[in-house]
Amino acid sequence: MFRVTDRTGEPTTAGKALPAAPGPRRDRLFDAPRDLVDFTFDESVVAVFPDMIRRSVPGYDTVVGMTGLIAAKHLGTDGRCYDLGCSLGASTHSVLHAIGEARCEIVAVDDSRAMLERAREIASNETRVRWQEADVRTVELERADVVILNYTLQFLPPADRLPLLRRIRGALNPEGVVIVSEKLRAPAYAEDLHLDFKRANGYSELEISQKRAALENVMRIDSEDEHLARFRDAGFADADTWFRCLNWASFVAWPQTDGLP
Repeated sequence: MFRVTDRTGEPTTAGKALPAAPGPRRDRLFDAPRDLVDFTFDESVVAVFPDMIRRSVPGYDTVVGMTGLIAAKHLGTDGRCYDLGCSLGASTHSVLHAIGEARCEIVAVDDSRAMLERAREIASNETRVRWQEADVRTVELERADVVILNYTLQFLPPADRLPLLRRIRGALNPEGVVIVSEKLRAPAYAEDLHLDFKRANGYSELEISQKRAALENVMRIDSEDEHLARFRDAGFADADTWFRCLNWASFVAWPQTDGLP
């Protein structure tokens, strides 16, 4: 219902055709024994990213689709949205889909050049998006109505997460919103079912174990309570877990309670 993609599996905007592109490649990055190296968002990951994330993250399409609907409630005409850690721009395109032809500015930020190059190709005809190669921890934030952090905080050093949320809180307009989606530290049954989810999507035990090892030093996750406490510490007036599936969740937080729609 909420999948904002074209037939290739790439994100698309409402009523606009994307440039011709091959269908998404199947993720086989870890299907053979390999030397252990830390996971990076390089060209090899970019090539299979749409397949990888849908086969790995329960509820991904729902979260991305609803991100656009949540953002649309706060964005308004001529509003500004930041998509921090935008990867290929799925959340950005979800926002554009939700607002139709309304005027806005979306600043889509990522520090992976390979991701941004592909994202620009996908959205080559979209003038409302400014793609920016930068570190989300230090990128300049102008006044904004919406900030999106979908599956981004978990890749930042833990000590840098609260300062970033404080900067976002300071940049948001009173009726704005931040959307944060993350993998969670959760009970063993949720972890076990997540592994079953990946197996059901065709990942082998070797692929699962090798990818987990590659992510071990790169992706450091928090509990749901830690996320909610961090929103309070950052100065947000209220926060809510609007979506959860197993050990994955998405949150919304508001700088003022009168900003709630």
